[in-house]
Amino acid sequence: MKEKQNKRWGLKLLSLLCAFLVWLGVVNVADPVMTDTVEVPVEIVNAEVLEKNGLTYEIIGKKTTTVVYEVKTTNAHRIRPADFRAYADMTELWSVTGSIPVKVEVLNHGDYMVSNPISRVSTIKIETEPLQRKRFEIGSTLNGELEDGYELGELNLSPGYLYVEGPESLIGQISSVGVEISLEGLSADTEGTTMPLYYDANGNRIELNSRIESNCDSVSYKLQVLKVKNLTLDFAVSGEVADGYRFTGVECDVRNVPVIGLKSVLASLNTISIPADSLNLNGAQANVVRTIDLNEFLPVGVSLAGAGRHEINVTLTVEKLEERVYTVDLEDSCFEGKDEQYIYRTEPDYVMIRIRALKEELDSLNLTAQDISIDVSSMEEGRYAAEIQLKLGLDQVYEVVGITAGNVIVEKEEPETEAPSEESPETEGMEASSEGEAGPETETVSADVYGSQEESTSETSEE
Repeated sequence: MKEKQNKRWGLKLLSLLCAFLVWLGVVNVADPVMTDTVEVPVEIVNAEVLEKNGLTYEIIGKKTTTVVYEVKTTNAHRIRPADFRAYADMTELWSVTGSIPVKVEVLNHGDYMVSNPISRVSTIKIETEPLQRKRFEIGSTLNGELEDGYELGELNLSPGYLYVEGPESLIGQISSVGVEISLEGLSADTEGTTMPLYYDANGNRIELNSRIESNCDSVSYKLQVLKVKNLTLDFAVSGEVADGYRFTGVECDVRNVPVIGLKSVLASLNTISIPADSLNLNGAQANVVRTIDLNEFLPVGVSLAGAGRHEINVTLTVEKLEERVYTVDLEDSCFEGKDEQYIYRTEPDYVMIRIRALKEELDSLNLTAQDISIDVSSMEEGRYAAEIQLKLGLDQVYEVVGITAGNVIVEKEEPETEAPSEESPETEGMEASSEGEAGPETETVSADVYGSQEESTSETSEE
């Protein structure tokens, strides 16, 4: 039974082989014509006609067409889409409908074609709109942080602008053009090239449509990295304040200013000098405030770092001087060059010294008899005008306005006599009587300081 089934399968295969050979023979002898199709892209020719009129176009729908051709069966395998050219001539545009006829040409294997190929789609449609060419300045976006102690200097881009051209609707989507540069960890100048990027009005990056052309594919950049250094402000002041006033100093809320520049320039630079002609206080009777623009006094190649202010306010402080009278009791130690045979005393027995200075300086000054000197070396018995001088070396902040005049009285010192060994009752009574009349000794304490100028003036006039 199995042998019969195997014989049947063998006969079937043999029948199929015979049928194929018969068909192949018939085809080779008859070679019938067959119809076939290929998909071919449509080429637009004479597009410059629209460009000359400031227009651009876009194909609506498919950008290919189906080409129908006839060929003998034995040559069908030779035909490829590249053997055909489908095109639409822009000069044949029908402006009412925007349609252009599609034509087909045979590029290769035309001798295998039984008839002229045709396009299954007779026309294609295009849409036109105004063509726009627009210029954009190339900006920059800097990402990352420089190394500590450095700041960004100049950034040069080449080119600084570019042109894009395309449909007005697409060009209108572009708001700005720029490049992105990384600053991460930089401590020296750098340069390179990068691609320009396009952004919409919200700052979002957009990709250019294939219908938009740009005249710039890459942008070169040179980035300067500068050293930061803190410089101390040095103030020079000119002029003299009004009489009775004193310049006491410079006040400014800024003492150090960060600047940037080349390392070679900053190496020898430690201060920014504000010249005296910018800080003049001639005739001032109150504080003088000057607004200084630091940019005017920066050396060449140096600029202020960061976005800090470049103007500062400088206050020249001026204070009014006060006068105070110091009263000093004169003592025997004040006399210089004494002769032992004389006795010296002054009339009056005190001196008043008028001193001008600032209030806090007057408060800190204390004068005593040890600070007074009266030269009596050339004086003999008699009455002399006292030449009173201060031994205390006062600082320049104190001005001695005046010292009251006085007299020095020089008398012979009487020789001492020996007292009797026994005192008589009468003598004792007289001494007791004299003590009773004189009463207890009165200690006179003079004030060291008179408070105000008005008080000191009245006391001097009374004397």
